[in-house]
Amino acid sequence: MNAVWLLMGLLVLSYLGSSLVGGRVLRGIGLPSGAEYVVLGFVVGPSALGLLEPSSLAAFEPVAGVALGWLALVVGLDFGFVGNRRVRPSRLALAVLMSIATGCGVAAAVWFVAARVAPSLGGIDRVLLAAGVGAVSAETTRHAVLWVTQRYSASGTISDLIADIADCDDLGPLLMMGCAFALVPQATAPWPLPFWGWTIVTALIGVVLGLIAVVLLGTDFRLIQSWGVLLGTSLLTIGTSARVGLSPLLATFAMGVTIAAVSRHREEIVAMVAPTERPVILPALLLAGAHANPKAAPFLPWIVAIALVVRIAGKLATGLVFRVASPGARETSPWLGLGLLSSGAVAMSVGLAFALRFPGPVGHTVLFTAAAAAVFGEFVGPQALRATLRKAGEIAAPERESLFFGRGLARAGRDATPVEGDTPPSPAAGRGEG
Repeated sequence: MNAVWLLMGLLVLSYLGSSLVGGRVLRGIGLPSGAEYVVLGFVVGPSALGLLEPSSLAAFEPVAGVALGWLALVVGLDFGFVGNRRVRPSRLALAVLMSIATGCGVAAAVWFVAARVAPSLGGIDRVLLAAGVGAVSAETTRHAVLWVTQRYSASGTISDLIADIADCDDLGPLLMMGCAFALVPQATAPWPLPFWGWTIVTALIGVVLGLIAVVLLGTDFRLIQSWGVLLGTSLLTIGTSARVGLSPLLATFAMGVTIAAVSRHREEIVAMVAPTERPVILPALLLAGAHANPKAAPFLPWIVAIALVVRIAGKLATGLVFRVASPGARETSPWLGLGLLSSGAVAMSVGLAFALRFPGPVGHTVLFTAAAAAVFGEFVGPQALRATLRKAGEIAAPERESLFFGRGLARAGRDATPVEGDTPPSPAAGRGEG
């Protein structure tokens, strides 16, 4: 498949994403992580059917980089908020700390395992592998709770808690990614900078350009001018950070957080850019799946296995910590952490960014681990989350469900079946006659 056909396919996926956001299809359809698009990309990619050629994927690497940066900007604009509700600072800090703890736990395990299964990896490659796998293992997708809420009408204290955790833990993987990229910058400074110094530089690029965007947006919100400002400053942020070998995702995330914190038009900006998230996610997930290569390294199965095991342990620990720290969650299931296993666009974006920045065994192992975590999470996360919310009384008792239409078919069948004691509607009522 040449680049033209690939472009057409990506545009079709983008249109489907805009239709889903626009409400022209039923809500609650599809997987919360979007793993089906990752699998589709893998199937048509060079590692499976080979419909997509490596040269075609290489031609779209700049486009993929811009798409990932824009997604990080959207996440940054919404960081610390669930809708228009601000997450409590204590809960935000705890969610970020637990995300980093999970990622660091996975990274430490990968570091020790790599010493045995991948002795040929050099010191810096071993560090990059551990940091990358840890970063893609830290996230819980914020779409998981939204998916369950829309499909099962969930609401309550536990739903809000899990929504807060999933919304705030995006900082963990992006920060770990920024530190990993800062280990091997492509720029030089007048004086030596440690990796944490380059990580601060990455965030400062986003903060400075975010402040410039706020100034350019001005006091009056105008839609056309705002699009130009956001697109221009985001592209400048992506290009600047990529040019010096730093993380564009962390930079644009910092830019989004800065705009949301300083601009008086945060709600209008979020409402403007939020519908663009899904149209960008679907093509990005397809490209990520197409880049995934299970034969990239002989040690890949061992790394994936240890990452999944430690990720499960980390999320279970996260659930236990929040049961202790949140009074409203103390009576819920001790398996609350299993509902946090769904990973999504942020983890896949980090994995694809690693594969593009570090082509070879390290980058492709990180990307394949992200894909494996997303697929595995679909078998455990939504089911465990639904069971937890049902036990907490925040969703109704289970009904007969359709695979594609959820509770709608069950409700339609129930309403169509007369129940003893009910009075059937009269024919006149069916014709709209009084």
